[in-house]
Amino acid sequence: MALNYKEAKLVIDTIPALRKHGEHISTVFYKTMLRDHPELHNYFNSVHMSSGAQPRELTKLILAFASNISNISELVPKLERVANKHVSLNIQPEHYDIVGKYLLRAFSAVLGPAAMTPDVQLAWMRMYTVMAKVLMGREAHLYREFENWKGWRKFMIYSKKNETLEGNIVSFTLKPTDGKPLPSFMPGQYTTLRLTVPGMKYAQLRQYSLSDAPSHDYYRITVKRDQGSNWDYAGQDDAMTVSSAATSASDSSLGSLHPGRPGIVSNSLIDEFHEGDTIELTHPAGVFQLDTNIDNSMPLVLISAGVGVSPLMAMLSTVAEKQMNRPVSWIQASRHDAPFQADVNSIAKRLPNVRTKFFKSRLSDSDVLSYTSSFDNDFLSLTAEDLYLSNGSTEYKICGPEDFMMQASSHLARQGVKPERVQFEVFSIGSYELNNSNS
Repeated sequence: MALNYKEAKLVIDTIPALRKHGEHISTVFYKTMLRDHPELHNYFNSVHMSSGAQPRELTKLILAFASNISNISELVPKLERVANKHVSLNIQPEHYDIVGKYLLRAFSAVLGPAAMTPDVQLAWMRMYTVMAKVLMGREAHLYREFENWKGWRKFMIYSKKNETLEGNIVSFTLKPTDGKPLPSFMPGQYTTLRLTVPGMKYAQLRQYSLSDAPSHDYYRITVKRDQGSNWDYAGQDDAMTVSSAATSASDSSLGSLHPGRPGIVSNSLIDEFHEGDTIELTHPAGVFQLDTNIDNSMPLVLISAGVGVSPLMAMLSTVAEKQMNRPVSWIQASRHDAPFQADVNSIAKRLPNVRTKFFKSRLSDSDVLSYTSSFDNDFLSLTAEDLYLSNGSTEYKICGPEDFMMQASSHLARQGVKPERVQFEVFSIGSYELNNSNS
C-alpha cells in the first residue's frame, strides 16, 4: 500500500510539529497503550521504559521512516537491526496493529483536529502500514530461517564461571532441557533471555551476546554485574522493543528493586541463579556478525573493552576452529583484569597468526562517563602491523562502551581506514548513532 504524492506530502508536512513534541508523544503513546494492554510489559525492558529511552527510540524510528518514505533504502541497515530485535523477542504481526492504533492516537492528540484532518490521518495510517509491512516481511523471512525453533525454549544453567578476579563478569553455559541439537549462529549475534525476577510483576527480557563459538550442545552468555553505574551498558537500541546484550546495572539487593532500575536481570542472574536452574531463550539473531562460512584470508582486527569482549570472543573462537590461518589482531581494554585473557592467550599460543594486545583503560567501563582522556593515548602503543593498516581489505569489529568505540573509530579513521570496513555493536538505547557504523 504505497503512498501517493499527496499522501506523502501530508505526512512530511506534519513531521516538524511531531518532532517538536516527540517527548510528549512518546510518553502519552506508551502510557496509554500499556494501560490498555498490560500484557505488553512482557516485551519491554523496564529500565528503558522507565527512563523514557525506549518510547523515544520508537518515535524517532517512525518519524525517520516517514521522512525517507520516498527513499527507504537509506534506512535498510536500521530496519534490519529492528527486524532482528523483533524476532529475537518473538514480536508478532498483531503487535503492529496495537502499536499503530495508539501511535496515531498520540499523533492526533498533539496535532489537534485542525492539523490532523481525516486526510492527514489516512496518510499517516498508510505510512505506518508501509513501514509495518516492510518489517513484518523481513521478520517472517527470519522466522522461517529459525525452522523448528519458534518462541521460547528452556535451557538449564550447566555451569557458571567467573571471568575476572573481581567476580563481576560471569559466563553461563546453557544447555537445552529438551536435549535436541542447537542450531548454529553467526558469531557476534545475541539471544534473548526471559526470566522471572522476585518482586517483578512481569517477565523480564534481556538480550545477551553469545560469547563462544557455535555448538550443537550448548550456548554461552557472559554477564557483567553493574555496581552502581548510571546507564545500562550493553542494552541494545531500536524499535518497539528492547534489550540488553551483555549487561545491566544495579545493586544486588533484589528485595528493593524498582521496575525501572538498571541491573535487575544481570545482577539477579549472577546472584540468584545457579547450576541446575532453568531459564528461557529465543533463537539467536542480530546483524553484528562475522561470516566464517566462507574462505576468508583477509586480516581481522577485534577491538573490545569491558564486557564488550563477549561477541568478539565468539568470533575469535570460531576463527580458531574454521579459519586457523587467518591473520587476527586481538586488542582488548579493561579497567582491571581482562575477561577471557587466558583463553585468548591460549589461542594465540596455538595459532601463530593471532597477535594480542591488552591494556588498561577507564573507558572500558560504563560507570566513568566523566572520563575525558583521549583514547589515542592507549592506541599510541599499537603499530601499523597491530592494526593491519597496510591491507585495504582488513575487517574491523569493535564492541564496548560508546565513548570507547567513538574514540577507537576516530583513531582508525585518522589512520585511513574506510568506514565501510568498520562494524560496531551499539549497546544502548536512546544514545547517539556511530557515524560510520554499519551494524
